[in-house]
Amino acid sequence: MQVLIVDDDIATVDVIQKSIDWEKLGIAGTFTAYNISLAKTILLEQSIDIVISDIEMPQGSGIDLLEWFREQKLSGEFLLLTCHESFDYATDAIKYQASEYLLKPFNVNVMEVALKKIILKRKEEQQLQKNSEYGKWVKENQRQLQISFWSQLLSGHIAGKEEVIASEIEKRKLEIEREVSYCLIVSKITGIKEDREKMSPDLMLFVVENIHSEIFCGNPDNHSVVSMDYDDYYLVATVSSVKNREELSRCCEELRKDFKKMFSSEITICIGRPCKIYEIYQTFHEEQNLIERNVAYYGSYFHEEDSTGTEEGVRSVFAFDKLEQYFTEKKKMEILSYLKEMLNDRAFDKTLNNEVLKRGKEEILQVVYTYLGKKGIQATGLLADENLIQLGEKAFQSVIDMIRWTNYLIDCTYNYEESVQKSYSLSEKIDQYIKEHYKENIGRTEIAEQFYLAPEYLSKAYKKQTGKNIKDTIAECRIEEAKRMLERGERVSDVAEAVGFDNFTYFSTMFKKYTGLSPNQYRKK
Repeated sequence: MQVLIVDDDIATVDVIQKSIDWEKLGIAGTFTAYNISLAKTILLEQSIDIVISDIEMPQGSGIDLLEWFREQKLSGEFLLLTCHESFDYATDAIKYQASEYLLKPFNVNVMEVALKKIILKRKEEQQLQKNSEYGKWVKENQRQLQISFWSQLLSGHIAGKEEVIASEIEKRKLEIEREVSYCLIVSKITGIKEDREKMSPDLMLFVVENIHSEIFCGNPDNHSVVSMDYDDYYLVATVSSVKNREELSRCCEELRKDFKKMFSSEITICIGRPCKIYEIYQTFHEEQNLIERNVAYYGSYFHEEDSTGTEEGVRSVFAFDKLEQYFTEKKKMEILSYLKEMLNDRAFDKTLNNEVLKRGKEEILQVVYTYLGKKGIQATGLLADENLIQLGEKAFQSVIDMIRWTNYLIDCTYNYEESVQKSYSLSEKIDQYIKEHYKENIGRTEIAEQFYLAPEYLSKAYKKQTGKNIKDTIAECRIEEAKRMLERGERVSDVAEAVGFDNFTYFSTMFKKYTGLSPNQYRKK
């Protein structure tokens, strides 16, 4: 096959020509052009199979060249390069059947795999043109037929007893052994948004499948790797021959290393126990659940036998009093450090799973509800934040995601508190101040000083808004707290002092005025 590289930037053409291992890809020759005019001349004179072209060029775009190429009914594939992350040209690229498009500056490894995908497509098209007999076509297209079989097996379209699967293998004339055991490796790829902005989803999945096939099966031309797109994450199932534990661990290390060269996404890998072909469907779903549950291995790999078990009735994850104290004192870094410490201890003890993170999330939310409740603020508006909801949905998949959600929640809580307090009316601000300082020796004079108002004006404005005197509100607040303390069995004299009365007789008089009972009568009742 032959390739034409088209770009008005000479340095880019030079990098592409020198950095790609053309011989390894099976490319016999490469041609270069620095404008559309020269590219058209070469395309008419040479048999070019693949065109690598920049889109943005001053004397005509790569889309213009692709459109002309199709109008001329020339046979070949296009790989387009663009500097625009939003891929404004993607619609036209699809319209004129471009095979792939990559973001500049391109990753050499990704470009090589993209070219490998295009070459494979080109070879299969040429093969289809040559083959007319179905039997011969089946023989030449074992790869696609096998992938289709594994895909249907994993999705449950082919399921049931061993003889049913054997019949399908025979009917499809597949070169698959059904008596041997297989090793199923399931990978979950998360945080894919950034990578999907740099390349098409089809190309990303092809690269992922290619890496899995080459490392686990020893063959870059995938025959037994199936990928599934779930919008915000990918699942990849690799059906491999049985290998020993050490070899599989080595393969996972190599896979993660190669994966990180090309992607910013996270990959978590579960290696299953050997299973028969009729057990693959069930094993696939079990391994998915293991990845969901074993959050301690997020971004790494684990063997099925190393997975953590489920915990009956998950015990408390965090100390409520400590978190509440940190929240009240607004010590954000202390909160996050404490969470990391407790969750890492769980990971070390092999007791960290998604159920623990769910329980931990509930406990953190309870602290927030309590904190806001003491301020007299409802949490409804806080929890409607769209970013908070999205982060919360991912909080169970790893410690990192839990910390990320908590970090955002803390900021949202304090910002929400500030915005609500700014919107308080004067009477609400006075009520809030009384709730926080009722134990002190306060009256309208002391409160007026806090709001830089004259005591007479403050008193009249409060009475107008609430219908009550400030003096009565202070007394009610003190009596309500006294009732709670007496219900807990505390001594009357201690209660009087604790809620701000320095005169026991006056406390008893006021208590009876508001409740109809003396403090001792109320305590006994």
